[in-house]
Amino acid sequence: MVPPRLLYFVLIPIALWDIYTTYLGVSYFFDLPTNPDINPGQFAFGLVVTLIVFGFVLATQLIYSLPADNSPVLILKGAWATAVAIDLYTAWEGTRRVVFYGEEDPVKGVGVAIVAALIVTSTIFLSQLLLGKSAKS
Repeated sequence: MVPPRLLYFVLIPIALWDIYTTYLGVSYFFDLPTNPDINPGQFAFGLVVTLIVFGFVLATQLIYSLPADNSPVLILKGAWATAVAIDLYTAWEGTRRVVFYGEEDPVKGVGVAIVAALIVTSTIFLSQLLLGKSAKS
């Protein structure tokens, strides 16, 4: 079995890439500048959306450890599903634009989609490592 500390060294850089590609994907989707000198408000909006989406994905273990017997928890789980969908899209869009400079090739798009799914899944797995023990107690 792989020691959890070794997994942290693998998963944390992937999570940082997830944050970066989520920010880029949000910026491209809303046509926001990625330079804070151009429009600080739009730049801050992109950062806030990125942090909200990433926060939900990173809190996966905590969210799914809550009992689903009341409406607020169900709403929270719906928000989580929305954040994961946004993260999948933005990870795909951000990675595609960084790696292929936005090139529109369907075969490369499928490859980047698989990579984006692995990026988001890795962040969810990091949630399990970080919050799994504390959520069970």
